[in-house]
Amino acid sequence: MSERGSSNGATGNTVLKAVPGAAGNQAEIVVASSTKSAEDSLGLVLDALGGMLTALARYPIDLPERSGEESSREFGLWHRHATLGYALQEGNGQGSVGIGDRDWDGVVRAVTEQRREEHRYVDASISELREALWACVETVHNAVKVDHTADSTTDDQMERAKTALKRMQTGTIKTEVLGAVLAIESALQTRREQQQEQYVSLATRLDRLGRQLEEARKESTTDPLTGLGNRKLFDMMAPRAVQMFSLGRQPVVLLMIDLDKLKLVNDMYGHQAGDQAIQTLASALGRVFLRQSDVLCRFGGDEFAAILHNTDWKMAQTLARRLQEQLAAMPAPHPAMEFSIGASVGVAQLEMHEEPGEWLARADKALYKAKQNGRDRVCVADTLLLRSA
Repeated sequence: MSERGSSNGATGNTVLKAVPGAAGNQAEIVVASSTKSAEDSLGLVLDALGGMLTALARYPIDLPERSGEESSREFGLWHRHATLGYALQEGNGQGSVGIGDRDWDGVVRAVTEQRREEHRYVDASISELREALWACVETVHNAVKVDHTADSTTDDQMERAKTALKRMQTGTIKTEVLGAVLAIESALQTRREQQQEQYVSLATRLDRLGRQLEEARKESTTDPLTGLGNRKLFDMMAPRAVQMFSLGRQPVVLLMIDLDKLKLVNDMYGHQAGDQAIQTLASALGRVFLRQSDVLCRFGGDEFAAILHNTDWKMAQTLARRLQEQLAAMPAPHPAMEFSIGASVGVAQLEMHEEPGEWLARADKALYKAKQNGRDRVCVADTLLLRSA
């Protein structure tokens, strides 16, 4: 009898069943197998299990403590044991065993341990790659800052040299030296343009890879009430937005958003209604800011933050008003509420050589001005140039 036919432990006995004959007065004896259905079902289960174990053996991962070749060999043995009943130890001369005598707990344990080790290895590898990526971004960002300082110094020296040359009276020498200075200045400008093109290309690739890697780590940076990012995510992504901006020079905007009247909702209708109001704003944010590159965070309490890449302050202002419209159209957090909730928004576009703390401070100041102007307003932050004037 085949493995499937005998693997369910049945004795193989047949059932004799009497059925009426053609003339109605005689009986025929029909032999039927009572185990056929059970054998077929068990065969399907063994086929599925065998396919799973074969896949684990065929596509192994090299782990720190065990090579892929070792894993492949081990799961090959488990496959033979589970589907055919062969012993796990090769060459011991033991024949196959029945279904009930096979080590099913061992199969589950082997698969579980393998997947656990693979998960740890992949998670650690992604974390290391992620940190290496952002270390690279930070290094290039710092190099850009150094280049900017050096270029500013060089520009000043070139201007002084040209001014001094213009005061010279010796015509031929003046012309030759001034021509050399202009040639050097042109070469420096060409180098800057080429370097900026390289930075933009690098920024594009790093941004794409960074988003893919960040998808692998969300649990520790997710706010449990809203499902958006938490303050930890914001503190991580704001400096990275600054670093990417220094490379790619694509506009990036920070929106600071405050839920109006939350204290009143809590006082009048309870904290459950207050939580519902916070979730309502989070839902409105998700409906307005749809791009994968948009970073949405619950900054703390009733305050939210949105980092929008490749977006200038004018577009951000339009999106902020759309957010307010979306929020006004959503159901009230409590059925007895007689007033609507709104959101005040401060908008700040990142400027050259601005640090994350300065960027956040400008957005916060704009948010404060929006609340002072009557709430449910959008206010754009002053630029650094106007602030220093």
